Amino acid sequence: MAASRLARRILPHPDTLAQTQGLKWLGRYLAPRPWLWVAHRRRVAMGVAVGIAVGVIPLPTQMLLAALMAIVFRANVAAAVAATWLTNPFTLVPIWSLAIALGRMASGHTGPIATPEMLAIDWTQPSTWWPSLWASIQSLGEPLLIGLPLASLVLGALAYLLVYFGWWAVIKGERWRRLRKRR
Repeated sequence: MAASRLARRILPHPDTLAQTQGLKWLGRYLAPRPWLWVAHRRRVAMGVAVGIAVGVIPLPTQMLLAALMAIVFRANVAAAVAATWLTNPFTLVPIWSLAIALGRMASGHTGPIATPEMLAIDWTQPSTWWPSLWASIQSLGEPLLIGLPLASLVLGALAYLLVYFGWWAVIKGERWRRLRKRR
């Protein structure tokens, strides 16, 4: 059970949260509800799935929403909050590309997403920056708005499967190692 021990070592105890300024409410809420904090394969996998699903959609309060959704789905709250950090400026382009592709497939959008004229920004003329940016955002509109929730569901489901079966593989590997050591 190496994965479980590692998760217990990394995650702070609810009592620690109850003594931390600004997080006291979370510690007090989690202490009588250990199922929201326990490092269990299904709960952690669901927490990661919820966190990634919430993190894909650009919201200013992703971590808070992920924590609330984890409580609703009875998932691991820490895993949900931490998984929102996977969406960042470096992962934005691949995630939005997937979202646009899914949105185009779902909506049947066949036209160009952005023409070179829309993306041509004259950096010497600051007054043209916002109109050019707005034109490119409008061209992404429908495919992106339809694709973000779809990408959220797809990536959340993939994350669940990856964590669940990855954890299972670690447990099987540990058992195999222990059995091999006995021989």
